[in-house]
Amino acid sequence: MKYNIIYIMKEKLNSLSKAEKQLALWIMENPQEVINMSVTNLAKQANSSPATIVRLCYSLGLSGFTDLKLQLSKNLPQIEENLHTDIVKNETIDNIKKKLKFNLNNSFEETFNLLNDDVISQAIDYIEENTTIFTFGLGASGIVSEDIYQKFTRIGRNVIFSKDHHLMSTSLVSNSLPGTFIAISNSGEKQEVIHLARIAKNQNIPVIVITSSPDSSLAVIADCLLITSSGSEAPIRSSATNSMMVQLFAADILFSTYASKNYEETMNKLNVSKQIIETLK
Repeated sequence: MKYNIIYIMKEKLNSLSKAEKQLALWIMENPQEVINMSVTNLAKQANSSPATIVRLCYSLGLSGFTDLKLQLSKNLPQIEENLHTDIVKNETIDNIKKKLKFNLNNSFEETFNLLNDDVISQAIDYIEENTTIFTFGLGASGIVSEDIYQKFTRIGRNVIFSKDHHLMSTSLVSNSLPGTFIAISNSGEKQEVIHLARIAKNQNIPVIVITSSPDSSLAVIADCLLITSSGSEAPIRSSATNSMMVQLFAADILFSTYASKNYEETMNKLNVSKQIIETLK
């Protein structure tokens, strides 16, 4: 396990049972003390039970309480610096940099492990087999959709992108060429994105979904499901920075894999694009 155990707890917090969540919150507030505790002592101090401690460890992907203490010990330097906490009032710039780096590193590491190579290959097959790429997302996910649009457009692919949900609906039903729809939503519950994904399915358009929620309404519709870290967003970082960055990471993996498989054509198109842009300077 390469990423921080406190980060994992924050990521999984909302999926834990009530008893596990209460215990996890206590551990996150007192991580250094837990390292030297027994199961019985922790259960008493956290107003929990040994059985709940074991269940929490399994929910976090750990082999047991000893593994939990080992992971906390490994992460002690970051814990001592409180890098897993949110930005606080009058914090130093250096510490803000460290905290943001800590969260991003863990988000990228988790996303790296979550993204399945076979699923990525299947997504590339859909992109290669079909003439048109449709892509849509809202808010920060919309920025990722726009990134997909500009990247694939530069290498000569026909990409349809709009921030207008109604225009995208029209494009999906009126386009006569075979297409692939890339839907992006961190929560997987944005109704506009779900609606477009359902339209795509009704049009026999394969749906590639980038989300952190494998059990979401959007994920259920997917032909190809690319799972990312949720970003472990803290209140002050309400702009979904982390989740957007890992979505961009997933999108870049898609683009780079496609470019590698279609290397000569991609390089030729990129060179032409570069030359055209150079004439504008």
